[in-house]
Amino acid sequence: MPSWPASLPQKTLAANYNESPQSQVLRSSMDSGPAKTRRRFTAATMTVPFECHLTRDQIPTFEAFYSDDIAAGALPFDIPHPRTGATVSVLLKGDPPYQLAPVGAGATHYRLSLTLEIQP
Repeated sequence: MPSWPASLPQKTLAANYNESPQSQVLRSSMDSGPAKTRRRFTAATMTVPFECHLTRDQIPTFEAFYSDDIAAGALPFDIPHPRTGATVSVLLKGDPPYQLAPVGAGATHYRLSLTLEIQP
C-alpha cells in the first residue's frame, strides 16, 4: 500500500481540525411511542480534515503521489493519524479531492487541503 511521502508535512495544521465519525446507528420511527434504534455495523469510517503548507518544491512530490501512487485518489494510502500519530489507512473524500491555494501575496508556500476518510 502506498504511504504519504516522508518529504511532505506529516502533521495537519491544528486550526481547522475536527473528527467526524460515521453514525453506526439506524433509527426507525414508530407509529406511536419512542423510536427504535439498533447498531447498523461494527466498523465505521471517520472523516478528518488534513491541511498543511507546502513549498513550491514539495508540490511536484504531492502531485506525483496523487496521480501515480494513489491513482488520482482511487487507492487507499497510509498516513500518520492527524491526532494520534498512529499509522492509518485512508481514502481521499470529496470533490474536488484536494485544494491548493497560495499563502499570502508572492507566495512561496501553498496551503494543501484534503479530506481524509479513515478506513476501519
